[in-house]
Amino acid sequence: MQKIIGKMARMYPLMIVMGVMIVAIAFIIGYINSQTAAAYFAESKLVRETTLMAQRASIQSVGLWLPYLKFFGLGLILSGIVMALRVILDNLKDASVVVLSNLPEGKRPDMPKPPWYGLLMPFVMMLGLLIFTYALVVSLGLAGTARSVFANPLPTIDAAGAGSALLAQVQTIHSVSAWLVPFKFFGMATMFLSIVMGLATIVFTLSAQTELIQKGISIARGVAVVDDHEHVENVASIEAETAAA
Repeated sequence: MQKIIGKMARMYPLMIVMGVMIVAIAFIIGYINSQTAAAYFAESKLVRETTLMAQRASIQSVGLWLPYLKFFGLGLILSGIVMALRVILDNLKDASVVVLSNLPEGKRPDMPKPPWYGLLMPFVMMLGLLIFTYALVVSLGLAGTARSVFANPLPTIDAAGAGSALLAQVQTIHSVSAWLVPFKFFGMATMFLSIVMGLATIVFTLSAQTELIQKGISIARGVAVVDDHEHVENVASIEAETAAA
């Protein structure tokens, strides 16, 4: 599983580019929606509440799902950062393997095991991205409900009685929005948690590699001393044999 994640992590530039593109698209949609809102509020209240229902429905619906599209784009950018941290960790591990390969196979120190939070880092990141995806899907459904509600004149909406379908839709919009807003920030907190996990793993790996290199140097010096001692003994043995002959 970790090998598959390591291969997928190499695609982090694509995730970052996709996230930036989504945020840029959200900005364009927001600008267009602002022009619709400017034209809508340029009319009198009577005209707005009785004849410009389509414009009001568009403004209200876009305002519900557009923030979650932006957060989804930010989620992809943060996911790319987490995957970049994973690439750094894999490169550090490969560098350690190369350094230790210069030592005799039987005397190489064991590679340190990654900490538990390092193994969980990509899964926490995927959880955060899943939260953003779910929030976006729910907001799109909520936007459809808002478009249906605000296609009616405001007097009709205000006159909706208890138990009516129209009032139930209004209730749905307000109740779902009440928990959907903090839900997206929970996803953002999850993303930042995965980044912290990655940084903490890098700190752990660098500290472990420092100790590993020190051990490797000590082992290399010991091997060199043994080799020099054996070389001296061999030379002495050859000289003794030569003198005897």
